[in-house]
Amino acid sequence: MAASAWTHTLDDPHFAANLLVFMASSAVAVIMTALRERWRQRDFGHRWTLAATHGEAHASAERYRSLVEIAGSVIVVLARDGRIMEFNREAVRVLGWPTGEAIGQDYLRLCVPASWRDMVGAGIRRALKGESVHGVEARMVTREGAERVFVSNVSPIGDGGAIVCAQDITERKRMEEALAASEARLRTVITGAPVVLFTLDRAGVCTVSEGRGLARLGLKPGQVVGRHFAEVLAAFVSDAERAAGYFRRALAGEKLTWLGVSGDMIYECRLNPMLDADGTPSGVIGIATDVTERERAETARLALERKLLEAKRLESLGVLAGGVAHDFNNLLVNVLGNASLAAAELPDDSPVRESLRRIEAAARRGSELTRQMLAYAGKEPVSLQGVDVNAAVEDTIELLNVSIPVGVVVRPELAERLPEASGDPSQVRQVLMNLVINAAEAVGDAGTITVRTAAVQLDETGIRRMHRGSQVSAGPHVCLEVADSGGGIDPASMGKIFDPFFSTKFAGRGLGLATVLGIVRGHRGGLSVQSEPGRGTTFRIFLPCAEQPPSDVRPPAEPSTRTVLLVDDEEDVRAVTMHMLERLGCSVLVAGDGHEGVEVFRAHAPVIDAVLIDLTLPRLSGEGACREIRTIRSDARVILMSGYSEEVASGRLADAGAAAFLRKPFSVTDLRSTMDRALGPPPA
Repeated sequence: MAASAWTHTLDDPHFAANLLVFMASSAVAVIMTALRERWRQRDFGHRWTLAATHGEAHASAERYRSLVEIAGSVIVVLARDGRIMEFNREAVRVLGWPTGEAIGQDYLRLCVPASWRDMVGAGIRRALKGESVHGVEARMVTREGAERVFVSNVSPIGDGGAIVCAQDITERKRMEEALAASEARLRTVITGAPVVLFTLDRAGVCTVSEGRGLARLGLKPGQVVGRHFAEVLAAFVSDAERAAGYFRRALAGEKLTWLGVSGDMIYECRLNPMLDADGTPSGVIGIATDVTERERAETARLALERKLLEAKRLESLGVLAGGVAHDFNNLLVNVLGNASLAAAELPDDSPVRESLRRIEAAARRGSELTRQMLAYAGKEPVSLQGVDVNAAVEDTIELLNVSIPVGVVVRPELAERLPEASGDPSQVRQVLMNLVINAAEAVGDAGTITVRTAAVQLDETGIRRMHRGSQVSAGPHVCLEVADSGGGIDPASMGKIFDPFFSTKFAGRGLGLATVLGIVRGHRGGLSVQSEPGRGTTFRIFLPCAEQPPSDVRPPAEPSTRTVLLVDDEEDVRAVTMHMLERLGCSVLVAGDGHEGVEVFRAHAPVIDAVLIDLTLPRLSGEGACREIRTIRSDARVILMSGYSEEVASGRLADAGAAAFLRKPFSVTDLRSTMDRALGPPPA
């Protein structure tokens, strides 16, 4: 047992250094005492004895001096008055004083800084009185004035002097101070950081716990040390079995990382093995970092990313829809124009008129399909005016009652004194119709559909509950609610219900809810959905309140002879539009692109009453041609045509200085009405 204790004591570097200094100091003291005794014998012995022993004493002194010189410690021998008698080679090397300069100097003044002289001097005085002083840590000063740290032993010698044996520990001291400073910095970082740091021994008992994160868990460092790992990890692992598995795996050498939730906080947790000198795991170190804000920011980033992807998807669809609208509407111009021209040539009682009416209706439904595609993509801006939502509900219910199964009851619950909504009346009715039809499909052959209206004040909390496609702002709104008693929508389908052609009842066959979302977005409105399987579904539409602006209605005018320049790159469109203009009594000039149209106008500028020009043309666009035409004649009346709505093209119309806009496809009546708006009623 004693041997084992000594073994551990000798392993201590501080004890070992002090022991070496003590052993060196004691050995030198013995040597110097013996040497002094020899010199004393010289003073009291007989001359012949001295002569006989002179050679032996000299040899012995040389051996002692060699031992002192080769010692690895600073060794200084002091006389009774504290002056230096011996100054070994290590003292010269470390302190920088040559032996010749050091001998005879006062030790304290030469080798000890002023601030340390009282303490060092007290130790030397004790040695001069016969007492040994061991393991004193003090400072010495070099010849250059630098201070160094030594651990010293001071022992008395036989003639009343003293010997100082000092070991230079300056570098060790610097390393210790650097280590202490590093530990202090690390402790400051750990205690100030929002983390929980802990160590577990092989038995799973906590041996260290630090970090500001402990306070967030309602704990103090002392409350965690000594606890079992199951208690320590309970804040970050959902069950004890998983915690035990994590500990075993980390102790076996595996590095683990996971996210743990504690209350409303999220932690990134890590467990790593602690290895001893031979690489064997001796325990586990764990750190739990509060990443709540990071995870919330990441969640917000992903939500924003989804919105951006949705916006890009809609933008791409808008480009596609615009292209389809342009090309498809050009085809519909031929269908609708030729049908209206043919009908105008037939007598009123012709049986062919009904077929032509159906052709016109089909063409207009085709045009409506392109409008719905543009509406879903947000490319169909609305013509805002005051909308009586209660009246729209009553009209829609009356219209749909004939097509809804007799077992389905549509029940209106309309608010009194409901303010008007700011919107496009036809699009608001489209939204209501699509929602009621969707509810009827959900209910089946029997059930209830409730349509409610209300005036509401939206705040930020309400806005956050809206569908991500909503673009609503806080303020007064009209709420339109359609609730059904159907089977509800399962969570997996909830995120898809606004996708084109998606349906939970039939094979994908339309743009119903997709159109609703697009129209609401175009109105800067909001949309929310609540549904549970077996408990029905409720859609709520929020439209901003607004005053109804005055309308400007012009009565149709009678046909009159006018000269019109028609510019379109589609030959079929040119042909049918020319026939429609001729039907209205107009003389028609034609051109196939913007550049040709400008040249034709330049050649016939004095006689041209109006220019009918497509917005999208090769070589020179319609708006570019319009500007050049107005440069030639500033009062030129130009009508731009397009498959886009007037609201989409309004900016381009204003820039070009156009007098009116004609949306494709159009009938003879539409064309005459637009001509009258641009030129005024023709003379009688």
